[in-house]
Amino acid sequence: MGQKKKVKLEDIAEKLGVSIVTVSNALKGKKGVSEQMREKIMRTAEQMGYHSAPKEKKAHNSYIIGVAVAEKYVKEFPSFYMDIYQRIAGEAVKRGHLTVLEVVTPEKEELEKPFEPFLEQKTAGLILIGELKKDYIQAIRKNYDIPIVCVDYYDIYEDLDYIVTDGFGGMAQMTELLLEQGYEDLVFVGTPTATKNITDRYLGYCKALERAGIKDAQEQILPDRDFQNGDYRIDIVLPEKLPEAFVCNCDKTAGILIGKLAERGIRVPEDISVVGFDDYKAQLSGDLKLTTYENDEKVIAQISINTLLRRIEGGRRARGVRIVEGSVVEGNTVRGRSV
Repeated sequence: MGQKKKVKLEDIAEKLGVSIVTVSNALKGKKGVSEQMREKIMRTAEQMGYHSAPKEKKAHNSYIIGVAVAEKYVKEFPSFYMDIYQRIAGEAVKRGHLTVLEVVTPEKEELEKPFEPFLEQKTAGLILIGELKKDYIQAIRKNYDIPIVCVDYYDIYEDLDYIVTDGFGGMAQMTELLLEQGYEDLVFVGTPTATKNITDRYLGYCKALERAGIKDAQEQILPDRDFQNGDYRIDIVLPEKLPEAFVCNCDKTAGILIGKLAERGIRVPEDISVVGFDDYKAQLSGDLKLTTYENDEKVIAQISINTLLRRIEGGRRARGVRIVEGSVVEGNTVRGRSV
């Protein structure tokens, strides 16, 4: 028995007295064909035994993605940026790609020696996590002609993409949370000049106070670190006169602060309230759970990988800054609030 003749688009078009283009558009669901004609063409195609050609699968390219993070951000465990990296690596693997991590030492970041490309592998794109020294970023831009995405850091370079947490808006929310409870005597705990992230959080704190018509608290700052020598360690010296509440730039600072208060016999939240930022495993004693702001790490990683892959595959221009919003996490370190 001979093989059955394969039905073609022109066979259907000839039978119905329409053009091949009309038949093609109808079967593909495209516009330009009435619903009545579309149904007629599809019914005729089925009766004639027409089968569309299987779509060719696109060849999938597998990329090596370089990731850099400054050593000062990952020396201590737990590390927010190391978690971000692990999520980025996971997202890359899901899409069939590989990430290679470079922990940038202070010597490399300061360019104490001539800059050397930090990855031996041929990378298709780079992701920089956290704020790195300007000279180092300039060296990266000079030596790599590939797409670069910065995570939790932004600058003025128009050839880079920036995926950042909502430090300004998030800290404004945390400050407003205290203001809603009637607190007005507040102190910001952090060093605003240390990084752009801390600057943004301080400005969010100030904005919330400005909206509430409170000016004095904007000037009340308790530094938590000294970056003069590139030192990222956090330490706090409590003032003699304490405020009603502390607004901490990160959860690690909040945990250290609460420990210092306990040494002076001051209870949280009975005697003083504390809020943090990052929702990042603050080591608190007893049943304390920090009231804080959670960054959406999963979304940050997804957007970072998607943005880089679009740049790699489509050659699109950088789109500037994208802010990823988080949410308030209710704890029990603010008097009058509980889990």
